[in-house]
Amino acid sequence: MIKTIYGPVIALCLLFTACATVKKPAADPGLYIAANELPVKIKDGWLTAKTLTLGAYTTSSRTNGVAANTPAKQFKSTSDAFYFTVKGQDAELPVQVLSTGKITFSNRPLPAYLNTLPGDAPLWYIFAGGTAQDPLKSWELLLKKNIAFLELNDNKPVGILRSSTDEIRITAHNRYGIRNSTEKICYEFQLKGVPVAAVVTGENPRAWIHSKADANLQRTLAAIMLGLLFKS
Repeated sequence: MIKTIYGPVIALCLLFTACATVKKPAADPGLYIAANELPVKIKDGWLTAKTLTLGAYTTSSRTNGVAANTPAKQFKSTSDAFYFTVKGQDAELPVQVLSTGKITFSNRPLPAYLNTLPGDAPLWYIFAGGTAQDPLKSWELLLKKNIAFLELNDNKPVGILRSSTDEIRITAHNRYGIRNSTEKICYEFQLKGVPVAAVVTGENPRAWIHSKADANLQRTLAAIMLGLLFKS
């Protein structure tokens, strides 16, 4: 009888002890930490063309215009167009940057925060081609060109980065500048609601890419952020 009663009790005690000693997984410290920050360097000498470096990624100099064999060749109206190449981490990506009206994308589905804009609202468009590791996958960025400080105060969504299979929402905030100001805009890239990258444009640029992001995604994010830095 004693064995019958105490057997289950001892088993339960051992189970509780085992559970109590299991360590909980460490919480993700988030994006904006030193371990995720990448140094941004700008080379713009008297006798050399301007180039940018973001961590292990380096750009070529920029060429004005729209590159051949890019989707932007089909756009009826563009401005501020230029293109360049990003090299790093055994990859090379062509990048096209330009501005065009929202009406250019009237035949495509857009998120509500872009779809409700008037047809002549200017958008930044950045296209990044595929890599040797993923040659068929290209990405395009659609981003509001005119952002109000009230949107920055609340980190509102202002754009989208997407491929044929994935979507990343882009928000913008001014936490590294002054509230009620459009100085030091920080563009934040959110994958399924989780910040995976961010870049502060302007005179003192900064950039972060989450170390846990997929390697191919890191390459794409670096290329797109270099496009944003090049245009600023």
